[in-house]
Amino acid sequence: MSPTTRALILGITAILIGLPLLGWASFLLHVVPDGHADFRANYTAGYLLRTGQPLYDYALEVGVQNQKVSHEEVALPFIHPAYEALLYVPLSFLTYLQAYWVWFAVNLIILVSVYRLLRPELGALSVVAIWLPVGAFAAFMPIGAAVVQGQDALLLLLLLALAFAYFRSSEHLFVAGMFLGLAVFRFHIVLPIIVCFLFWKRWKVVIGFLVTASTAAALSVAVAGFWPYVSRMLVMGMQPDAAYYPPVSSMPNLRGLIESLGAGRWTILIASLAILGVTVLAGSRCRLQQQLSLGVTAATLVGYHGLVHDLSILFIPFALLIGSKRQGSLIIAGICFLVPSLLMFAPTHFYLTTFALLALLFFLATPEQQWSAQSQVELSPH
Repeated sequence: MSPTTRALILGITAILIGLPLLGWASFLLHVVPDGHADFRANYTAGYLLRTGQPLYDYALEVGVQNQKVSHEEVALPFIHPAYEALLYVPLSFLTYLQAYWVWFAVNLIILVSVYRLLRPELGALSVVAIWLPVGAFAAFMPIGAAVVQGQDALLLLLLLALAFAYFRSSEHLFVAGMFLGLAVFRFHIVLPIIVCFLFWKRWKVVIGFLVTASTAAALSVAVAGFWPYVSRMLVMGMQPDAAYYPPVSSMPNLRGLIESLGAGRWTILIASLAILGVTVLAGSRCRLQQQLSLGVTAATLVGYHGLVHDLSILFIPFALLIGSKRQGSLIIAGICFLVPSLLMFAPTHFYLTTFALLALLFFLATPEQQWSAQSQVELSPH
């Protein structure tokens, strides 16, 4: 690697780490103490479960958040299956701020675990600088957003990273599928992935998924019932412009792009099916890690709901690309690292990030043995 290329990589990484620091600091010092972080929804869910109250009652959520977090005109509703809320029950014994900082620490521990799982691939960056594999996490804005918002996106990333690690061999596909099943608290992301594995005839993965996903579904019904959650999802679908939902222009997915450009839901459906079709065809003869990377990227595109922190799961395809040690792979990964910074400069046009995700998907869709043909220079210490 030339000194110029090395300096460029280090310079861009340093900029990406430093660019949002003031914003993160302001958020932690002002927004979090005021109770405006996304964690308020999860904290409320834990409290409602612990006190034996209905989990999906919006009026109750308003009351609890006004009493326990901060007074607001609207509540931030809990929109995930009930089994996830069990995680937040112990935190509900603490004050909101205490619980937030505990979850903040949990997210940091999760990041350490993800790094250890992906280290065989990310280690390729150490030829540039010994700290760069770790620095890559700090440089990717969606990771920081997930941490400061108190989101659960990094928990999803951890489960995907576990599956990715088990996919290094074909001996533990059932266990890898079980990890995917545990991630159904983000079912709009996980279901497209498992549909792809179904078409790829990875039966052990699918069966492992069904075991844990069905257990999670049964536990959710036992905890909060079936219809209350279905009703919440229907309300979410019928009232996409409710005050507690972000504008669609801030969604870095097909829905955000297509609706922002003025098209309707039929266009979204057709485009989503096309993306899944391309993914299934492209991944039919790929190895497992490339299939998961394709599935993650496609699911990020076709998911109904997505915000900047949801892009953190792209670390799965990034790890695959970085591990290939090819210049072309690093370039496409670098572009996807840069694009989320658009949120700082054009937040109302964040849907444009979708074009980078489409580029990532179609790059991954090319046979892996062709990546070296597209990229002539390997990472090396010299």
